Amino acid sequence: MKKKGQFFISIMVAVLLAIAAYLYWNADKAIEGSPPKDGIIKTENTKTTPKPLYIGFIPQGNAVFMVKKWEPLADYLAKELGMPVETVFRSSYREIISALSNGEMDICLTGAFMYVLARQETDIRPLVRRKKFGTSFYHSLVIVRKKTGIRSIEDLQGKIFAFTDKESTTGYLLPVAMMRQRGILDLEKYFSEVIYTGNHDSVLLAVHTRSADGAAMSSTRWRPENPKVSDLRIIWKSDPILLGPFSVRGGLDKELAERIKEAFLKIGKTPETADLSAHIQIEGFEKAKDSDYDVIRKARKWVF
Repeated sequence: MKKKGQFFISIMVAVLLAIAAYLYWNADKAIEGSPPKDGIIKTENTKTTPKPLYIGFIPQGNAVFMVKKWEPLADYLAKELGMPVETVFRSSYREIISALSNGEMDICLTGAFMYVLARQETDIRPLVRRKKFGTSFYHSLVIVRKKTGIRSIEDLQGKIFAFTDKESTTGYLLPVAMMRQRGILDLEKYFSEVIYTGNHDSVLLAVHTRSADGAAMSSTRWRPENPKVSDLRIIWKSDPILLGPFSVRGGLDKELAERIKEAFLKIGKTPETADLSAHIQIEGFEKAKDSDYDVIRKARKWVF
């Protein structure tokens, strides 16, 4: 028992000596790590990651298509602004407006009508509008299949008609305003069925596959190189209207908003942005203002 006690005491002494040695050699580090008398701990070379900018887009096809098309624009803006930029996709126009209202988006591309609706519900500011195919204007179209013999809106009475979405400029507002002016007041009675496809590519497909006899769509999605349009014809075309803008939420820092605008205005005008311009199929941008869309406000009076 005596030997065991001595062994135990020897172990304890060794441990205490080890602790004492550790404290002696690390005394300076312990002092450096101690909180200062004022209670404030200062750090050097600390970097905070800026909060991302969120950029959202109107529905233009499936999620894979949307990501592939718009991620390069987000990457470009991130480089130009020196801060992270993330894309946000929503499945409907109404969700886009909600996201802008709730501050879930900082920048958004909308159609002209959706811009007018969003402006009514939340504080947004238009920055730039797009140029496509040599112009910043576009049209609403009503399309049908060539072999049906349908050549006018009147020929569509009693047929199935497709719109894109009730917040769409060319896929709903302008064609409905035209129909109202022609005395077609109740669409549900005039057509045998009215359907909503959600986007312009789907509405074109609905006519191509005979799911609808006629449809309203944007001229920006009517491309002669698309094989689906070869058996279709245009029976009505609206007056030209300005393409919808990229806008920012009202609460966004004004200096940052100006930098975003300048970044957009460079696209398509410099060699470094040529590939991006071709990829997103936008030739360039022009400055936008709220009054650009007064014609949409006038058309809305015919519909609502």
